[in-house]
Amino acid sequence: MDFVTPSYYLYFLPLVFVLTIGFASKRRRTQILILLTCSYTFFWLASGWHVILLLVSTCIDWTAGKKMHQSDVQKVRKNWLKLSLITNLTILGIFKYLDFIIESLNLVTLQINGTQGIDAFGLALPVGISFYTFQTMSYTIDIYRKKQSPYDSFTDFACYAAFFPQLVAGPIVRAEHFRKQIKSPLKTDSYRFRLGLTLIIYGIAKKLVIADNVALHANAVFIEGDHLMNTGLIWWGALCFGIQIYCDFSAYTDIAIGSAHLIGVKLPENFDTPYAATSPQDFWRRWHISLSTWLRDYLYIPLGGSRNGTRRMIFALMATMLLGGLWHGASWNFVLWGLIHGILLIVHRFASKTSMVKIFFSKSGKIGTVFSWITTQYLIFFTWLIFRVEDTKILIPSMKTFLGIGGHFDWSEMSETLPEIQFLTFSLVFSFILLHGDERQDWWWKGVAFQTLSLLLLCGLMLILAFYLRPMETIDFIYFRF
Repeated sequence: MDFVTPSYYLYFLPLVFVLTIGFASKRRRTQILILLTCSYTFFWLASGWHVILLLVSTCIDWTAGKKMHQSDVQKVRKNWLKLSLITNLTILGIFKYLDFIIESLNLVTLQINGTQGIDAFGLALPVGISFYTFQTMSYTIDIYRKKQSPYDSFTDFACYAAFFPQLVAGPIVRAEHFRKQIKSPLKTDSYRFRLGLTLIIYGIAKKLVIADNVALHANAVFIEGDHLMNTGLIWWGALCFGIQIYCDFSAYTDIAIGSAHLIGVKLPENFDTPYAATSPQDFWRRWHISLSTWLRDYLYIPLGGSRNGTRRMIFALMATMLLGGLWHGASWNFVLWGLIHGILLIVHRFASKTSMVKIFFSKSGKIGTVFSWITTQYLIFFTWLIFRVEDTKILIPSMKTFLGIGGHFDWSEMSETLPEIQFLTFSLVFSFILLHGDERQDWWWKGVAFQTLSLLLLCGLMLILAFYLRPMETIDFIYFRF
C-alpha cells in the first residue's frame, strides 16, 4: 500500500479517521493504540516482513533512551548510544548497502587480477528504512546530549517511530515535535479537516498530472540513451526530471501532511519553493528541509561545522554532503551527486566573501539576483542529471553535453525522440516555471476564505484533471526507494 493505491483513500484512511476521531474521541491512549496498529498494518502492506526491522529498531532505541536517561555514568550512556547507532546503521547497511559494497569490490578486484567476484545477496530494500532510521537515531542522540527526555510510554514512542503518514518517505519528524502533537487527545475541526482534504487532493493532482507526465519525457531521454549529443534534449530531460522529483516528493509530503491533519497531527513543512533559490546554500534551506536540518544538526555541526577553521569546515561540509548523497541510494552516481553539491556549497561560501562579488551584487540590484538565480538553477539541474542517471555509459556523455562540451542543438531530433504528449508536457513545464516562484502560490489552500462549496468545487476540479490528464501507467513515488 502507498499513497497512489486507491484502497488507501477508499478504505484505510477513512477507517483510521473514524476509529481515531470518532470511536476513540477524547481517549488518548486508545487513539495511540489505534494509530500504532494501523501504522504497522500500513507498513506490513507496503513492505511485508520488513516490519520486523522497524520493531527491532523501535525496541532497541526505546530501551537505549530509557537507560541513558536513568544513568549519570558517561561510559554507560555512551555504550547504550553505541548500541542504538550500531543496530540501526547495521540494519540499514545490510539491506541498503551490502550489495553495493559487494558490487564495488567485484569491480575493483576484477580489474586488478581477474578473480571471480562475490555473488550479491539481492536483498529487497525495505521501504522507508532511511527515513525511520534517521528519525529514531535522532531520538537517542538527543537523549544522550540531554536535549530531551525519553517518552514515558512505549506505545507513544512506537507510534512516533511508525506513524504511517510520514513513515515511508518523511518528512523526518523530531521526537519532541511529535510528542507535543499527541500529549492531548487527538481532535480535528472543520478548518483542519478542509485543509487536510485539500492537501491530499492537491498532492494527488500534483503527482499524477505533473510528476508522472514529465517523467515520460525524462525517461525517454535517459533510459533509452539515444541522441545524448543533443544539448537541447539533455537540458530538457534534466529540466523534466527536476520538476518530476520536486512534484513527486512534495506531492507525497502534501498527502502525508494532509492525512495527519485529518487525525489531528501537524507535521512540519518539507519544501519552500526550492527552484526560487539564488544560491546553493539557499537551495538546501528550501529543499527537503527535514533532511537538510537533520544533516546539519547530527553530522555537519558534530564534525566541526564552521566554527573550527576553514579546513574543518571544508571537511565537515564535504563529509556531510557525501553521506547525504549516499543516504539517497546505494550507487556511485549518488555519491557523485553529493560531491558536486559539496563543491558548490564550498565555492559559494568562499566566492560570496570576495570583494569583487560583493561589489557586483551591491551595484547590480535585481540584475544580480536574476543572474544568481539562473546560475543556481543551471547547476542544480545539472546535479539532477547526475541523480537521475546511474548508468555511466549514459551519465558521462550526458554531463558533457549538458555543460556544452561537444554538443549540438537539433529541434527536429528532439521532437522525434520525445513522446507524443509533447503539447501537454510543454504546457505543464511552462506553467510550473511561472507559478513555482510565486511566494503566494499556496494562498488558496492555506487561507480560510474558501467556503465549503467553493472548496468542494476546487477539489472536484483537481480530481477530474488528475483522472483525465494522468498517464496510462502510474509511476511509484521516487523517494519510496530511499
